[in-house]
Amino acid sequence: MPHRWPHALKEAVGTAYEETGSASPVWFTIADGILSEIFYPTVDRPQVSDLQFLVTDGEKYFSEQKRDCVSTVTYSGEGMAVRITGREKSGKYQFEQWVVTDPAFPVVRIRTTYRWNKPGLRVFSLFKPAINNSGSKTMAQATPEGLIATQASKTKNTETAVLVSPSTWVASSAGYVGISDGWQDLSRNFKITFPWKQAGPGNVALIGELPVRQETESTVEIALAFGSDVTEALSYAKTSLAVSFDQIRNQYEQGWKNYGKRLEISSAFARKSARIIKMHEDKIHRGAIVASLSKPAVPDSEGTVDGTGGYHLIWPRDLYHAAMGLLAAGDLSTPRDVLRYYAKTQKSDGSWHQNFWTNGSPFWTGIQMDQVSFPILLAHQLASRKVLTLNSEHLAMVRKAVGFLLNKGPITGQDRWEEMGGFIPSTIAAEIAGLRAAANILGDPEISKVASRWQSQLESWTLVPQSSLGRSYYLRGSPTGNPGSFEQIDLANGAGRASAPDIIDGGFLDLVRMKVRDSKDPRILSTLGIYERESLGIATQSPSFPGARHYRRYNRDAYGPHRVGGYWPLLAGEKGHYSIAAGDLENARTQLWVLEQSSLPSGVIPEQIIFPIPGKSTPFNGAEVGVAVACPLVWAHAEDILLYRSIEEGSVFDAPRVDR
Repeated sequence: MPHRWPHALKEAVGTAYEETGSASPVWFTIADGILSEIFYPTVDRPQVSDLQFLVTDGEKYFSEQKRDCVSTVTYSGEGMAVRITGREKSGKYQFEQWVVTDPAFPVVRIRTTYRWNKPGLRVFSLFKPAINNSGSKTMAQATPEGLIATQASKTKNTETAVLVSPSTWVASSAGYVGISDGWQDLSRNFKITFPWKQAGPGNVALIGELPVRQETESTVEIALAFGSDVTEALSYAKTSLAVSFDQIRNQYEQGWKNYGKRLEISSAFARKSARIIKMHEDKIHRGAIVASLSKPAVPDSEGTVDGTGGYHLIWPRDLYHAAMGLLAAGDLSTPRDVLRYYAKTQKSDGSWHQNFWTNGSPFWTGIQMDQVSFPILLAHQLASRKVLTLNSEHLAMVRKAVGFLLNKGPITGQDRWEEMGGFIPSTIAAEIAGLRAAANILGDPEISKVASRWQSQLESWTLVPQSSLGRSYYLRGSPTGNPGSFEQIDLANGAGRASAPDIIDGGFLDLVRMKVRDSKDPRILSTLGIYERESLGIATQSPSFPGARHYRRYNRDAYGPHRVGGYWPLLAGEKGHYSIAAGDLENARTQLWVLEQSSLPSGVIPEQIIFPIPGKSTPFNGAEVGVAVACPLVWAHAEDILLYRSIEEGSVFDAPRVDR
């Protein structure tokens, strides 16, 4: 059976907070109430596909944590330890599970307490490794010391994962997924009968039975450790297990409480958003914050493919928003690290790869011009706020980025949704703001003149005089800069073709956020009216927030499950920032409520939510969340922090700090 990565809708993520160093370079995720991808030694490299518990009576009863239990996932306040509570659907048992990482070692610690309503039940741990981002090239070995997973062939990136119980496994085995693995064994035989102690290379899984006393309540512990080889991983596991779970959990929680001391915001939700963003930062490449700790990018496109990136890659745009969100939260150190990371990963031509691994190696190689502007804007934000003094490395980065903008702009190879190129309002807004920031940094008025010229030409490139949608509005994008020519464009994700003026998105709001156009500009107001009509939905209603709205990326969007484009919480944040610029703080507060109301019970915010679809009935705050949706999305959490801070200050926090 081919390997398939878990879906991208994570209910929680976790890693130990480290001020410096990388003693615990391991990150875990939770999906469907179980551990899903676990990353080591960098935040972009998954080593485990999933890990869950199975329960049987040894004779005729079988249940698994993922499918047969109803679970709720939450964080332990500011300590950010993950708690999973659940019950088996027929009522035979309940459980409480805690998951943390050991701050001193690359070890995930899991403690589960069961409350039994049926006597004689047995507990098993099912472990699905995917060493070095590969679900089809892993070796598995079941030994008395631990369940061991290694890479089939030795490379420079050789890792080992070992699952260890404090007591010897009652029984264990290794097998091929869907054929001879432990799930197949237990679902048929209700106990471990398969004799195989090793499997691979291939799509493999391991299982071990944990010693459980037959009482009304049982507690089991396991440790999942990583290392460069078996000896190292086993040593980490044993050393960690020598310390009580409560002590490890206290250390983990204290780390995140210590991080909270640097935060300046009072909102509990926004403070959690800051911690979630920080959890997405690599510990070897400081400042490298991935877009999301989730694997598949879109339905079925990467679920079975080894070596893919999904969302656990660096996008320079998402990285900018993450840095500004943390800056707004009061974390001054991480944005400085981000700027340093930008300088290290810049290409020789002044641009950045479309997205890339934490070591700077490219994944996709398209050109997004807004991503060339954002590092300049971050440099200017930090310098103008006196967070740092720009050094020669920073200035060299700005000069090269400006050179690329002047040579290639304002046209872009891809818009911010990575679906079309041309003259894009949101991209041009970022370019103009970036050029003005660069002119200020470098003291070069000629750069500012180019920005002014592009600003004066903006409408000729992107303003539709009249169409079936309305009059005098900014379209989503024009391939050639002729917005009135009714050019035909291909819509992504199987949505067919359309006339360019018939497609409108919220990117025009960046013209206000980037101080390119005034919030009261008639062209902005005209576009806003059409966008409200074409791309909105009504959020969960609240007497305190009448008229609360979600927004789609654009009309006819098909990016999402069932080829139905969802409503993006971060877009509620963008609308809130526009409202602040327009002097409407009441609407901004409403949109903040929409953004935060879109979160899962743990407080993580998804990329998008999908309203009910015929034949589907999965509710989620009045909506259905698609399994292809990335969650948590760092960009959405950044919008949450930025909008909260902007409301507090009564002005847009991340607006460029240069005049038009």
